[in-house]
Amino acid sequence: MFGHGLGGEVLPPIIIENKQASLSISITPSVFDENPEKYISLRLFDSNTDAIIEHVTFEFELKKDGKQIFKDIFHDELGNLNIKVFTDNSNNITIEGIKEPILGGWMKSNSNPLILRGPVFTSGGLYEYTIKILSINSDSNIINEEIILDGGISLAQTNYFNVNDYLNEEKTLQVISYFDTINNFNFESNTIEFSMPFDWNQNLEQLSVVHQEIRVPNTFGDFLSTRYDSTVNGILLPDESVTIDDYSFEDRTIHLVVNQELIKQIQNEAIRTSDTTMNFQLRPSETVKFPLELVTPDLRYEVFLSWEPEIIHTEGEITFFVTFEEIFSDKSKKLVEYDLSIIQKNNEIFSKHLTGNVNSQTPNSHKITFSNEQSGTANFVLSNIGGNSLSKGNFILVIQSPSDIQNDSSIIPEWIKNNAAWWADGSIDDNSFVQGIQFLIKEGILQIPYTTQGSSSTSNQIPEWIKNNAVWWSEGTIDDDSFIQGIQFLIKEGILQITS
Repeated sequence: MFGHGLGGEVLPPIIIENKQASLSISITPSVFDENPEKYISLRLFDSNTDAIIEHVTFEFELKKDGKQIFKDIFHDELGNLNIKVFTDNSNNITIEGIKEPILGGWMKSNSNPLILRGPVFTSGGLYEYTIKILSINSDSNIINEEIILDGGISLAQTNYFNVNDYLNEEKTLQVISYFDTINNFNFESNTIEFSMPFDWNQNLEQLSVVHQEIRVPNTFGDFLSTRYDSTVNGILLPDESVTIDDYSFEDRTIHLVVNQELIKQIQNEAIRTSDTTMNFQLRPSETVKFPLELVTPDLRYEVFLSWEPEIIHTEGEITFFVTFEEIFSDKSKKLVEYDLSIIQKNNEIFSKHLTGNVNSQTPNSHKITFSNEQSGTANFVLSNIGGNSLSKGNFILVIQSPSDIQNDSSIIPEWIKNNAAWWADGSIDDNSFVQGIQFLIKEGILQIPYTTQGSSSTSNQIPEWIKNNAVWWSEGTIDDDSFIQGIQFLIKEGILQITS
């Protein structure tokens, strides 16, 4: 049995005594935490009119991991049953209330709520329910036919995992599941993997969305990227399913949202991997996604940020582009004052009060140069937009020093080395190879002195030893520096023209 997830759901309507009846069920709050108090709400209503169906008696069973938590009969005169739940470590579950005289369903008294005490919500994850409708419309109107409704609702649970970055420093990642329990977590080669029970053969019409959050500390520089690639059962998710939220100063939240339509689209292919699990993978993308975006807490502005060069490095000028768009307005062009600051390790390393464009296709640009001492992660903070304290936003930056760029071989995308090998054996032409090298130089990944570039050579013949170098570099036989010497030779001779 697999459920439909989330902290609540509305089941499709069924016919009960000539009424199109739907059941709404929810747990609030829908997050598993130290608070022992929660509410279970059941509401039976006419799906055509949204009117509550009165005098409903429910037989209600709740299970977790296949084990029964409780099973009893409950009644509400208005058909809107609310059960107050106090979870504790006792051995038994007790019910406080009065009993309806005909079917013996537990119900609230005039002055006190209906209370359930005991080991009910002892962990996060998926809780399965089975509900039988025993009476409607009047206490004595007992339904002869068996009407059974079942499904599952979830309590979101935060999971903590300690991993080591490429410097062997320990970082704590959080995975918050809004559907079911997280299993098989693994972090290797800058890639997060985990799985979750999921029935790919279930009725997907009752499923709304599967939502996971991965929270990455802002000190985890090599996992902070402008874009992430994520897969489910090996199937690449579209960009709109993976979003970045940098609102917190302490960490970045990456949302993985797989909606019903997407699950239907990938269902047949996903089942080939597993029909009982949803296997997630998340890693920083090798390509850049701009602009980053956020919405201010007061819902006044949508803010977009990009920069160039795409890799932020020290001792070189970085141009940031900021665009403000009003969310609810006539979208007319105007000017607005705002504060821009860059915070690193609780210290302000840049601060300026500015005036910029709003609702304009021309972004506001700011040129900033970082010193070597400022390498690492930092917060790019926009605040007091238009003089409003709640019009603010934060983006996380990763600032690299030249030594970081040269020493971190993983910064060179794998496709570049593949290009080098294919170019050497003639599978791709010179132009395709040059585009890859231009990318590395533009982003500061390969440091090539621009001043040494020669004029266009009368002979575009690339020496054979250069292609040999490309093969050896792609295989890891020679290091980056040896390969760079060959590229410098081509530039000096004017064989390879690198545009700025």
